[in-house]
Amino acid sequence: MVSVVMLIVLIIISLLLAFAIGANDETFASVVGVKRLSVKTAVLMGAVIAIIGGFFLSDQVGKTLRDDISPQLFIDEVNQYPILISIYVAMAISLILASVFGLPISSTEALVGSIIGLSFALGYKVDWSMTGMGKVLITWLISPIIGFTISFLIMKFVRVILGRTVKSFRQHESANNVFGVLLLVMVVWTGLSRAGNDINNAIAPIVPLFGGGGYWYERLPLLIGGVGLGLGLIIIGWRVLKTLGNDVVELTPESAFVTEGSAAVVVFFAVIIGIPVSGTMVLVSSFMGAGVGMNKPLNYKTVRLIVLFVILTPIISGLIAVGCFYAIRGLF
Repeated sequence: MVSVVMLIVLIIISLLLAFAIGANDETFASVVGVKRLSVKTAVLMGAVIAIIGGFFLSDQVGKTLRDDISPQLFIDEVNQYPILISIYVAMAISLILASVFGLPISSTEALVGSIIGLSFALGYKVDWSMTGMGKVLITWLISPIIGFTISFLIMKFVRVILGRTVKSFRQHESANNVFGVLLLVMVVWTGLSRAGNDINNAIAPIVPLFGGGGYWYERLPLLIGGVGLGLGLIIIGWRVLKTLGNDVVELTPESAFVTEGSAAVVVFFAVIIGIPVSGTMVLVSSFMGAGVGMNKPLNYKTVRLIVLFVILTPIISGLIAVGCFYAIRGLF
């Protein structure tokens, strides 16, 4: 039975991690890039959407993270507290450092890297089958390809339609206004889906500690995660929005709409079927697909840097988690 003091400590750490995830949330980058919303408005809206999406769309992803990758890790009663704290600390350090430099990285990768690193260190078996980590890896590989492809094809289709229908400056402005409204709708959808995926990365390990207390009590971690994510987005997240919204590819209202729509479809269906997907990889690949589809030059320097951090994130998080575990386990 978890003590009250330890429960409070874990809640605080979970809140810190949710803050770190929010600080690295790039969902609203497209509306900032096309200047449909200011950075301030975008982070405030994102905070509200994060709370709603996290509260209603999180259950299945959390189950996969807790039960399907390394089942033995989260039932280790002897090392339960140092394991949870080490995972949280590793993720928070990775995300906050990346956010300070304005680079979007995947909180899902950070969590999975921490879980695998600790599993190896403690001698627990990682389930690499298609019902466990294998399923997650395949999704990580396929989802950016799907995001890029959908974004590219829709962008080509939109450009054909606009080329046939928009003949004057006034029509062009009207089309931009329509796509601006559609973009906001897509951003809300993406934000809800991303929150359902990402908040679990902050609260999945502590959800079992709130079992047996009724519906609202059991969902309290989701509310905690949503609040933390929203605060991180408001206080630090504007840096990431500016990087992805302005530095990967020059956006127009129609390309931003296509980008968000593609990302929303991929992440939403991943959340519904309970697979923790990297929303960062999906969104970046959708940005690239839209850029290629509209024949805009990509900033490959920024893209390469993002890809590098995507590869390094699980490795760094796993190493930090293992180091933290051995540093603190003697305290419990």
